[in-house]
Amino acid sequence: MRRIWALVVMLCMAYGHPVWVLTPQGRLQGGLNQNAQVAYFLGIPYAKAERWKAPAPVLRLEGVFKATEPGPACPQRGVFTTRLGGYIPPQSEDCLNLGVWMPLAPPPPEGYPVMVWVHGGSFTGGSWAEPLYDGTALAAQGAVVVGLNYRLGSLGWLALPALQAEDPRGSTGNYGLLDMLEALRWVQRNIGAFGGNPDNVTLFGQSAGGMAVCTLMATPSAKGLFHKAIIQSGGCEYVRTLEQGLAWGVRWAAQMGCGAGDLACLRQLPLERLFPPEDLSIGALLQRVEAGEFAEVPWKPHLDGVWLSQVPLQALRVGLAEGIPLMVGATAQETWGERLTGPSDWAGFAERVEVRRPGQGERARQLYQARYAAPAEAWAYFQTDRILLCPTLAAGAAQARHAPTYSYLVTWASPVLDFLGSFHGIELPLLFGTETTWPSRALFLTAEAVEGSRPLAQALQSQWLHFARTGEPYLQGWPETKSGYAMGFDVRPGLIPDPYPGRCGLFR
Repeated sequence: MRRIWALVVMLCMAYGHPVWVLTPQGRLQGGLNQNAQVAYFLGIPYAKAERWKAPAPVLRLEGVFKATEPGPACPQRGVFTTRLGGYIPPQSEDCLNLGVWMPLAPPPPEGYPVMVWVHGGSFTGGSWAEPLYDGTALAAQGAVVVGLNYRLGSLGWLALPALQAEDPRGSTGNYGLLDMLEALRWVQRNIGAFGGNPDNVTLFGQSAGGMAVCTLMATPSAKGLFHKAIIQSGGCEYVRTLEQGLAWGVRWAAQMGCGAGDLACLRQLPLERLFPPEDLSIGALLQRVEAGEFAEVPWKPHLDGVWLSQVPLQALRVGLAEGIPLMVGATAQETWGERLTGPSDWAGFAERVEVRRPGQGERARQLYQARYAAPAEAWAYFQTDRILLCPTLAAGAAQARHAPTYSYLVTWASPVLDFLGSFHGIELPLLFGTETTWPSRALFLTAEAVEGSRPLAQALQSQWLHFARTGEPYLQGWPETKSGYAMGFDVRPGLIPDPYPGRCGLFR
């Protein structure tokens, strides 16, 4: 079947006809990137969902579905890239769609490895259709790449007693998680028609997308829907108890002017009430970062006892994801912008730490003062370690007991904007080969930046692709996490000591 439909796509291209595939869902007409020899199918609806209800799969599309443009993004207030002018499609509640990129060359007998991307955005923003996440470059090297949307913010993660009571399984607060599960089921049913192997699916995501990957590793209903995982700058503890979610949901409903039990009122609220405009000034953005905005956001997966019963990190520790090879890593300076609002003296550093890690202010001061010259710089590293780097590497340490696991650290910084350091998400345009998209383009404005980053881009792409094919990284000199080593991704990749013991003693 895979060979037949890959051949059909190639014949259509050769004879000037639209690129199309026949899937179990129906016939899809896509587009063609002639230079990359990649076909793409965009905006494919995988499910429909009423507000705060489980998604229903779209099993059949009538006629020929034109899949040449991205589908709507899920309602949101935006993400950092869109605040800087990056593109995102128009928003609609009918947003459960995905994109597929496939090589035009006939697949191997077993099919191409499948890479399913989960976008980040604090569980409140983003879309697979952001140009940053275009799957062309990875698909051109022999993989079928899928990007998916899931419900965001209050639409994806609201927990209420009334919603729990109306749900057949007594669940609430995990509508975005249910969307991800439904998208993965779509992959299992349909990806063979694109030349992909449904028995070789790698789930990868960054930031909240990485957290979602770990959450799915801890979700029993996801078992068998994917077979390998990559967590980029995520972590496995960013979930909320159901009690927390229900208490917040009741307060939130009151803020919306509805009773917590008045679902009709809540379901009639216009989107502009659910997602009000925000202050986009630089000062406001820095204030949100300093306040630890993401840690305080209530919109996250919930331990509802139905779909998710354990904190994902604990689930990994006890072997719930046994046998799933895992790659984990982060950037060295995830929250580097916090230097701008960091403390001016070490006493202030200790006071800030004490607020976030009670009883550890003085110990943290001693540790970080021994490593860094300035308290503001130390604060940026402390926040990097606390929020993203250490939680991500902790996932690798947990899974290393139960499956092959590999750790990495990105230390590359753009020579154009070197003061930004190796900030959160800097590896994404290199991994996806989307350096010319805005706002990533600002990092690669000089020939030095473009040429200097090519070895790193090639290394990232080859490592991720080889891991997707085999469950092992490409470089044979990259040993498993349990060896005590990790891969350092700078201008030239190289082996480094595992940063987890040295940087994360305060957080283990």
